Amino acid sequence: MVFRRRRQRGSDASDIEAPSGEVEPEPIEQPEKTPRPDGPFDSAETDLASADSGLVDLGGLLVRPAEGMRLQLQVDERSGTGTGVMVVDADAAVAMIAVAAPRSSGLWEQTRSQIAAEAVGRGGSAEEAPGPFGAEIRVVVPVTSQEGKKAVQASRVVGIDGPRWMLRATFLGTAITDAKTFARLVGVVRQTVIVRGDRPMAPGDVIALRAPQRTHHEPPPPTGTLAE
Repeated sequence: MVFRRRRQRGSDASDIEAPSGEVEPEPIEQPEKTPRPDGPFDSAETDLASADSGLVDLGGLLVRPAEGMRLQLQVDERSGTGTGVMVVDADAAVAMIAVAAPRSSGLWEQTRSQIAAEAVGRGGSAEEAPGPFGAEIRVVVPVTSQEGKKAVQASRVVGIDGPRWMLRATFLGTAITDAKTFARLVGVVRQTVIVRGDRPMAPGDVIALRAPQRTHHEPPPPTGTLAE
């Protein structure tokens, strides 16, 4: 990513006059700082005109899948609006959804509690643990496989608060058990750009996605289930 640069002065620079006969030095340009220096990024934090063609434009999200990965757009059947994207890497996947958040505070702390309560309500378990993006929720819930067998599904759910948005990413399949696969998908999340836009949105409203120019039929995503 290419960061925009801005001029920054020390807090006292505007209050002190340069001595007579001396020229005030030109302030040094410094790169803008972001609370997420390794990503994901807000569209205002990057120079999209300089971004390489590896970014897939989904409207509200710009995603850069690694070689061999596939994208699946998740669509609300009633509205036809794209709500999330799943990046599939063999038997692993990460599902990402971006929502609007208040200007003054993030949503992830509140969302973690909701995820844990939902998991317990389904007869599963939820544990908070540190992860690459800070506090994450590790969830195990009972599911029924396509063959009708009882199974459990494990996932790692992370949330990243940005300027008026939150990106939620859920890791599935072998991303739960294989460190290298997990790291590859973490890299995809870090390189994602969120395009929030300026229109008013209530906290929790989904930032809509749209299909890229080229769409392909994809097989079902991995479930990450383990037979009991």
